[in-house]
Amino acid sequence: MNPFSSGSPRRMTQMDGALFLLMGVIVVVMVLAVFKQDLRVHAEGAWAQGRVVRKEVRARSRLSSGRDYVLHYGFTRQGGGWRTDQRNVSKDLYERLRAGSEIQVLYDRDDPSHSYPEGEGGIPLVLVALAFVMAGGLGITGLVIMLRKGTAEEDFLA
Repeated sequence: MNPFSSGSPRRMTQMDGALFLLMGVIVVVMVLAVFKQDLRVHAEGAWAQGRVVRKEVRARSRLSSGRDYVLHYGFTRQGGGWRTDQRNVSKDLYERLRAGSEIQVLYDRDDPSHSYPEGEGGIPLVLVALAFVMAGGLGITGLVIMLRKGTAEEDFLA
């Protein structure tokens, strides 16, 4: 039976396993990069006085119920220069603040586009854990496929 014909199901090969493993590694590297940046901002970032410019509630996609609470804010960086930014925030923080409210903003000195209103942070630890679970699943799936005996080519020759 030809595994490359449209009528037969294709078996997973070692190359497929390697792709799953690669996807898992990519997820881990990306999450670690974002998490490392967030930790650096919290450890070495600068605080600035800011102000809420406006607020908005956005409906999530049809596939995801709920709402996103978006805070638009501005702050003056050390050395001068006004910068505006926006961030999804908790419903609690969103409801406490009004347009014009004074807030403290933590930002990355090297890249002020990475900023967080006080009380909010970067990537939540729950999402980091979920990403590692997903990456682990992809990696294990890839290893199992790679270590399995037999390939589609061997089945074709048999």
